[in-house]
Order: sequence, then structure tokens, then C-alpha cells
Amino acid sequence: MSKIYQFAPDPKDDDQLFVEASEWMAKMDKGLSDEETETLLTWMSTDSRNKKQLLSMAQIWDKMDVLARLSEVFPHISAAAPHPVRQVTRRFAIAASFVFIFVVGAAGVLINQPSDRPLSEPVSVTATYETAIGGTSTIELADGSVITLNTNSRATVGFSVQQRIVRLERGELHIDVAHDPTRPLSVIAAGRIVQAVGTAFSVRIDDSQRVEVLVADGRVQIGVREPGTADTEQLGFTSEMANKLLISQAERVLLNSGEESVEVLEPEEIEVQLSWRSGNLIFRGESLATTVSEVGRYTSVEFVIKDEELRRVRVAGLFKTGDVAGFLSSLEANFDIAYERTDDETVLLFAATSRSMDDAN
Repeated sequence: MSKIYQFAPDPKDDDQLFVEASEWMAKMDKGLSDEETETLLTWMSTDSRNKKQLLSMAQIWDKMDVLARLSEVFPHISAAAPHPVRQVTRRFAIAASFVFIFVVGAAGVLINQPSDRPLSEPVSVTATYETAIGGTSTIELADGSVITLNTNSRATVGFSVQQRIVRLERGELHIDVAHDPTRPLSVIAAGRIVQAVGTAFSVRIDDSQRVEVLVADGRVQIGVREPGTADTEQLGFTSEMANKLLISQAERVLLNSGEESVEVLEPEEIEVQLSWRSGNLIFRGESLATTVSEVGRYTSVEFVIKDEELRRVRVAGLFKTGDVAGFLSSLEANFDIAYERTDDETVLLFAATSRSMDDAN
């Protein structure tokens, strides 16, 4: 059987189930030999959790041919297919071609209602926090709120008697907001204001100044910050504001993009989106181009895809942030993708077949 590189070294217990099931998903996607089919049947029969984990993983891959391939070996599996991910405006169906190791975690916080109280009190206490490329940092604020900064991020926090303001200057943060109905907490990011009283949400600014807001629990209000206003002025929300946008638990929206459609996520997808807080990157069918772009946020190494077809390869799995060597080894072992380091900061990616032909010539 082909070698499968394991992203998570020395996995144990439930993690081991994820790893083994992921390996089988990868092999099934390529097509099982008679010998591999027999080995798979043996693996399934040795522990009931093995079958449960494999089915659970296959169900996550909505509208893929993996379920159909599974049904060839286990005729009743297709009936266990899950309900699709719900969205307000459109469906993001993932058609994946390859699979590697997949692991998820869990998170949860209190649900509370945002306040309409305007923010007018001057900020009296401020502090600035930032992370380097590849770093994360968790800060407990004076009010009990907890901010986690992702890679290459910078935020300034200002508190007063009547208001709590966090300015995200770059990068991404997740915040568990301590409940305080007298002092709503506002996050300012690229001209947008995200306000809550006690909830949990994340905000991310990308290179084009688009702002992604994901609510893990509770509800937030989103408005536009008027140009020229100070951070401590006109940041409150009133019922008369026509452009006020309410985002609730398990919803995500991309702002400053020209199309502010709200997407409703299943719990598993929220866990995936927030996996960076545990030092993991989880992919569930994204293209290789998207994958290397996300991996690149956590390292100074630039990945250059030399073959256009490779950009569209769909991948899923877990990668430890900053583990460039592990990422490249897995691409080589699982995807037949060759790589070449031109220097310490640049890695070229090739289809292994085309690379072999070039070498032969």
C-alpha cells in the first residue's frame, strides 16, 4: 500500500481514529485494490469505532463520490448521508479529489443580546497587542473578556466606564466577550464596527481589506463606521440605523466584498474555521491554491504552484501551523506533488509526473 504521511505525530485515542480513517479515505479516493479492500474490511471489524469514524468522515464530505465508493464496500452506508450545510444565499458544495488527515476540536460560550447603547465616553485605558508571522497570543482583558490573536495580527484595546473598544489593525482575532449590558464591546476593522454585549465571535481582515465575521455563539450587530469619526464617537447602534446588520450564532458574513450575503454554518464547520486557536489548520475540500495561501499565512515561505492543474486539486486534512516540512512531505506522499526549494523563502510545487518528464528531457 502507498505511504501516507501523518501530519499529527504520535496520535492517540480518538486522534488515532481520525488518522486511520483519513488514510483509508485517501486510499479509497484513489481506488482500492482487492488486497486493500480485504484489509479495510478487517480494520472495520476489529473496532466498531473504526466504522463509525469512517462513516462520520465520509458524511462530512457532502456531495462527493467518496460515499458512492463506500457503498460499494458497505451497501447500507449511502442511507446515512447527512443533511447538507445550510446557507442563506448559496450552497458551497465541495467536490474533492484527494483526502489526508482530518481532526476537529470543540468550543462553546454563553449566548447574550447586543446592546443599542451609544458609545460616547472617552477611552481612558489603552493597550496594544500583536503577533509575529506564525505566532498566536491569548490575552485576558480587564473586564474578563478573552482575545486570541492569530498569526501576524495587531489590535489596540481601549476601555472606559461606558464602553469597550477593540481596533483590529491587521490579521485576525477571536474574542469571548464578558457579559456587561452597560458596556457593549465594539471591534473596529477596516471601516466596519462589530458590536456585542456578551458573546463569542471572530473577525479577520484580508489583504484586500475584506472583513470576515463569524459568530460562534450569541449575536452581534455590524455597522459602517463613518469616515472621519474618532474611535470613541458615533460607534453605538440605534434602532433607526438602516444599514445595521444582525449576525447570529453559527453565521458568517464577508464584508467590504460587494456582496454581503450571510452563510449559515454547521457546528463542524465552525470548529474547522476556529481550529487555528489550537495550532491547527483544517482543510475540507479547498483547492490546493487556497490551501497553500492559508498555510503561507503562518510562515515566511512562499509557495509557487508551477502546474495550473494542481491549483484546482481539492484537499482536506489537518496541518500544524508552521510545519512547512510536514506539509511538503504530505504533498509528496499523498498527492504525487514534487517540490523544489529555490532558497530559504521560496518553494516550487510541480505535478510529480510532469517533473519526471522534465528531468528525463
